[in-house]
Amino acid sequence: MKTITKRQSQAGLTYFERVLERRRAADPVALAAFERHVHFGVWEDPSHADGSIADFVRAADALTLRIIEAGAVRPGQRILDVGCGIGGTLAMLNERFEQVELLGLNIDLSQIEQARHVVCSRPGNIVDFSVGDALRLPYADESFDTVLAVECSFHFASREAFLREAHRVLRPGGRLALSDFVPTPIMRLALWMLGGTVERIIKPSFGHFDLSYTLHTYRQTALRIGLRPVVIDDVTRGLLPTFPVWRRFIRYLLPDYYGMAELFTIFGWLHHLRLMRYMVLAFEKDSQQNASEAT
Repeated sequence: MKTITKRQSQAGLTYFERVLERRRAADPVALAAFERHVHFGVWEDPSHADGSIADFVRAADALTLRIIEAGAVRPGQRILDVGCGIGGTLAMLNERFEQVELLGLNIDLSQIEQARHVVCSRPGNIVDFSVGDALRLPYADESFDTVLAVECSFHFASREAFLREAHRVLRPGGRLALSDFVPTPIMRLALWMLGGTVERIIKPSFGHFDLSYTLHTYRQTALRIGLRPVVIDDVTRGLLPTFPVWRRFIRYLLPDYYGMAELFTIFGWLHHLRLMRYMVLAFEKDSQQNASEAT
């Protein structure tokens, strides 16, 4: 594999920052591919994927809907989207549900600024965005019916801290729904033996990227915190057509990062071989928790 380097003129720009930069410049590829989402897609039948941008956009919408369904979203709820990106998930919620209050949180002001242009609340709904840290959510205890985190928890410094915060702000019976890259135990061991080499290679283009959380770790951590696993949806097969499409995007958006497209090819093969899995997970806060603690 080629050594991954970058030209000085582009130093400091991650993949996401490059997407935002191209969107601000009205780049037609960035606007078409990342109109509302900057995450992977899932295909019901991967054999029908045609490699086009339009097909990828439909698949990104499909993944978002899968996570919304895992969160059991209903009209009238108060919903928090953590790591909300450019607002695509809230835009879909705003279109599909009535009398909802939708709050988006992101640590990056530039993403929030673009999200405000993507989502315009329709009558009866409330949409608002805030800059904040997923590990220190700026909201009151038990103030949300649903918390969503679409393809972002691997960027957090601590998934356990995020799960604790999600548990704190969820009302009894509320759900946290997320998507994440989940290694098998063998893959987790291999990554550990490499001593963080893979994460260090990825970081210049994608930021902090923690691939250490297995499904077992998710389950055990959630249960210890007080979140019961209710949805475990392995969508790896439906995700696979994303990789060739994203390789094209990477070559276009990050031409100065030599070798990143090849690294992404390897990441794709790890999913083909089922050493890495892409999963939609949902956890429910015990509706009787407060009563049991009071006794």
